[in-house]
Amino acid sequence: MSAALESRSRYPSREHVVPTLCHGCSYGGYNCGILAHVRDGVMTRVEGNPEHPLNRGRLCAKGLAATQWVYNPQRLTQPLMRRGARGSGRFEAISWDEALQMITKKISETREVFGPEYILLCKGQAAGWFGLHHLLMLRFLHALGSPNFTSWGPYVCYGPQLFYHRLTVGGPTYTRPDYDNADLILEWFTGGGQGGAARGGVETLDTNLRSVPKKILDRLEKGAKLIVINPQLIPLAANGRAHRWLPIRPGTDAALALAMIHVILQRGMYDRDFVSEWCAGFDELAAHVRSCTPEWAEALTGIPASEIASLAVEYATTPRAAIRVSEAPQKAGLQAFATAVPMLVALTGHLDRPGGNVWFRPAARLGFDVLPERVSKEARERVLGGESFYVRSHGKAFAHFPDVVQALIEARPYRPRVMLIYGSNPVSTGRPPGRVAEALSRLEFLVQFDVTLNPTAWFADLVLPAATRYECADQPCLWDNHLALSRQVVPPHGNCRDELDVTLDLACRLGMGSDFWDGDRDAMLHDFLKPSGVALDTLRETGKEGLFLPPRPDASRRERYAAFFKGLPGGRVQLWNKQLAEAGFDPMPTYRGEPEDLLNTPELQRTYPLLFTDEHSDPLSHHSWMRDVPWLRELRPDPCVKVHPDTAATCGLSPGDWVEVTSPRSRMKARVEVFEGVRRDTVLGQHGWWQGCSHLGLAEQLPFEGGVNPNVLYDADHRDPITANTTKNTLVHLKKCQKPGSAHPGKSMETSARKG
Repeated sequence: MSAALESRSRYPSREHVVPTLCHGCSYGGYNCGILAHVRDGVMTRVEGNPEHPLNRGRLCAKGLAATQWVYNPQRLTQPLMRRGARGSGRFEAISWDEALQMITKKISETREVFGPEYILLCKGQAAGWFGLHHLLMLRFLHALGSPNFTSWGPYVCYGPQLFYHRLTVGGPTYTRPDYDNADLILEWFTGGGQGGAARGGVETLDTNLRSVPKKILDRLEKGAKLIVINPQLIPLAANGRAHRWLPIRPGTDAALALAMIHVILQRGMYDRDFVSEWCAGFDELAAHVRSCTPEWAEALTGIPASEIASLAVEYATTPRAAIRVSEAPQKAGLQAFATAVPMLVALTGHLDRPGGNVWFRPAARLGFDVLPERVSKEARERVLGGESFYVRSHGKAFAHFPDVVQALIEARPYRPRVMLIYGSNPVSTGRPPGRVAEALSRLEFLVQFDVTLNPTAWFADLVLPAATRYECADQPCLWDNHLALSRQVVPPHGNCRDELDVTLDLACRLGMGSDFWDGDRDAMLHDFLKPSGVALDTLRETGKEGLFLPPRPDASRRERYAAFFKGLPGGRVQLWNKQLAEAGFDPMPTYRGEPEDLLNTPELQRTYPLLFTDEHSDPLSHHSWMRDVPWLRELRPDPCVKVHPDTAATCGLSPGDWVEVTSPRSRMKARVEVFEGVRRDTVLGQHGWWQGCSHLGLAEQLPFEGGVNPNVLYDADHRDPITANTTKNTLVHLKKCQKPGSAHPGKSMETSARKG
């Protein structure tokens, strides 16, 4: 029975309410609870689920716009095959059977003639990251024998910072702020949760990427203090809620962290017992930071030395203090910042203690075998990026996206031939966009699976229409000890299909059915749920409250150092990093600045007098998604850059003016938003813009030079030496300009791709 018929048989033609999960911030699948109202097979409205522990009935703008997300006139509704040149925008409709036959034939031929490593799979955050979708697609690629699973997003923000965090303090994942018990909370260049403002917990079961205002606000009401380190005053800190706001210069965060360590060590405010028993390299670190005085940091960060010293003292002497760092820490010198912050946590005794930064462990981890043994040793050795310390230290378990781009353009060490992209738009979100587009244009066969046509799709041979979350069959999700079910609300629109069903179908067509439950989705879900001990039918019988699993026996235990440090050299926190030293890298957090900043390029200041960065989180979109939803787009019709009133006056700009933002390498356009709560020397942009909104008569814009994409501005060549993390900091000047014209992503995209 088809999903659509199943939906109609399960839900009769009368008004009913379906408890499910929101589409808006898809990490790991577990999202806010939604009650979807349906009449005669049509989703009419949504409200927050008061029984769901993450949002307790609250919904943000993205969640409230769910019906417009489903019934968006710009949605893809049928498979499309390219008929013109790449970038021409010429497609014709074909059937699903034709599309899947083409994919099956191309994958089979490529694997047989060239080898499985010539096949790539790129997974974005659209339908869920680190959850069921991720695991199934990883299993699919491994079953083919390819190690080249890749993605732009997680390996530019989530992955590299986690890598350094674990190299420093160990553990299976990030240590997260224990907001419920903290008396001092440091939000360090975060969006303060504005990207998912309704949420009462973190993004997934184990990350600290996006803050949650409700938890912080609840704690502030009980007397906790909030410190915000950010070039702008974020909404969470407004109206006197922040005890301190330190408007730091973008890209200088590591200098601030090192100066704080200097003060803490110089004044003997570190936890001597913890350092003595559990830390290695203390003397080396003390010598290293001796010159990192608050006065040194003041010249770099723009924060007065007295404020830096006071911050260090307050953090070190507050018994229960927690730090959460940016969800978008992209810096060419990421190592210094991403290791100095966990050092701060450890030195002050705030590691895995109540109110500090804690390893939270979920009641279970849902999942199934992703078949890594199906990738031969020879193929594993050819994973793209496999020679880097970053990828080697992960067991060569993924292909690094910057190396994928290089391999496609330069054919070094070889040029992959086939790529499947699920719910990702690297042409808009990658850096630099033109180079990413050029790389994708070198593929022999590219398949893009998404809900709308996007700039990446214009380079595809096949574009497949994805069902939204509300049109997909059951998907179990877990956060902490709460097990929830994302249920189908309405049948898929047009000829859209669930990514999971398509992947199972492809696996069976490729002769891998025995590894993929012979295409039986319920059998797959049964295996996925096994670690929870809950049967699929039992979960389906739950209502809007879901199920709460018994917590782990040690869930509330803290100071589990022996267990969490066992992967570190000598079982100790690395204040001088032995693993980095042995790999030939700097074992200390050394501040070197950004490719273009006051430290490294003072000569550029006369031409480009302002600092530029982007704020990443946006309450009205998810990266490059959702700006075609009318209700959301009405609230912010155009891309913007935030500037201080004094800066606007100096540049001859008024609120609402279109402005050209030019860096040493490229330019983009946006509207001016005048905001007193931003540094005078800083311009804040928003990434992910390109979409039009037909309902409001707003045209699509180029993601390339001269368009509306901040990613064209940055230096993508000078990267973090270990993880290849790219910066989102540069120098710019502003000039009033005309509104950008509409951009059909045809020849103009092709031209930008050639320019790289």
